[in-house]
Amino acid sequence: MQCKPRALSSGKGRRALLSASIALAAGFGALLPAASWAQGAAPAWSTVTAAAAKEGKVVLYHNLSPDGMEVLAREFRKDVPGVEVELVRLGSAALSQRFSTEYSAQRHIADVVVTTVDPSIFAGIAGGWAAAWTPPELAAYPKEVNYKGQNMLFHVLTVRDAIVWNKQRVREADAPKEWADLFDPKWKGKVGMNPPWRSVTQQAIIAYWDKLALGDTAARMKANDVRFFEGSGGVLQAVIRGDVMVAQMLDLPLNSAIADGAPIGFAYPKSGTTVSQVSTFVSSKAPRPNAARVLTNWLLSVKGQTNLQINGGLAGTRPGIPRMAHLPPTSTLSNVVDSLDLTPPAKQKEIVEHWRKTFGVQ
Repeated sequence: MQCKPRALSSGKGRRALLSASIALAAGFGALLPAASWAQGAAPAWSTVTAAAAKEGKVVLYHNLSPDGMEVLAREFRKDVPGVEVELVRLGSAALSQRFSTEYSAQRHIADVVVTTVDPSIFAGIAGGWAAAWTPPELAAYPKEVNYKGQNMLFHVLTVRDAIVWNKQRVREADAPKEWADLFDPKWKGKVGMNPPWRSVTQQAIIAYWDKLALGDTAARMKANDVRFFEGSGGVLQAVIRGDVMVAQMLDLPLNSAIADGAPIGFAYPKSGTTVSQVSTFVSSKAPRPNAARVLTNWLLSVKGQTNLQINGGLAGTRPGIPRMAHLPPTSTLSNVVDSLDLTPPAKQKEIVEHWRKTFGVQ
């Protein structure tokens, strides 16, 4: 699924866009327990927002930028002053594992989850993790945003794989523009990436390298003395610090870093790249089910999507919102492939085992 967000304005235009967005409606009514959502017709939205105010808090598990999500939480509180947001940030694999463990133990903490989707999330949805409901803002979206039309999992952002470099250390003319360029011996000891045993999205780009017939990329990266860093944020910081000069990474932190003045160049190879979905769901066992729905609906609103783009650094999925200031929309990239199409469980296992063995990681 490819969405077509437009460019995101910055500075005064960005602030004006935020202030001009419509806040959530508020109302007063009785507190609605989770069971009331499963009894048929959805309650009036004003009743839901009033019940959310009585719950007074919502716990959000996420894998986005910690600083950006703090800003987003403050923007949400401006619209819904009676509901505080407690943020818990984990990597996508750790988040899925923690939620699964808590769910199985009937120790329900999270109300809302926002994370990069992978097979474990889809398995969890099939296993009852998510509440079924219809956010009022969903009407503004194409049907593809609503996973399988189940009204449980909603795609809110897209993330793509890119090549990046430090512009203070690498000339534009010398910068790697294709995946094959990363294996050039001239980058020996100067190339970074996120280890594939940490993330399904990282496994997807390796599967795509296999599709491009680039050979044994684990052995080739080892021969080029690749350096591993934790997550896209860790990779980008390594490039900015000069620990490495070039890298492969998800573009998750890229827009925000460039907006802040980081000397980063980037390329989406013409040979193609992978795209992954960042999605959200309300826990079927949410301790605060009404506040969970109010927050999720806000994330799907114009203001929520604008904030997600600015503070999350990724392309929103809502049609008609301005695109990011520094990155191109997915629709303009060459040969974009859904990461999940490349990583069935058997392929994931094959990649992880081979890369661990190649690098001697248990």
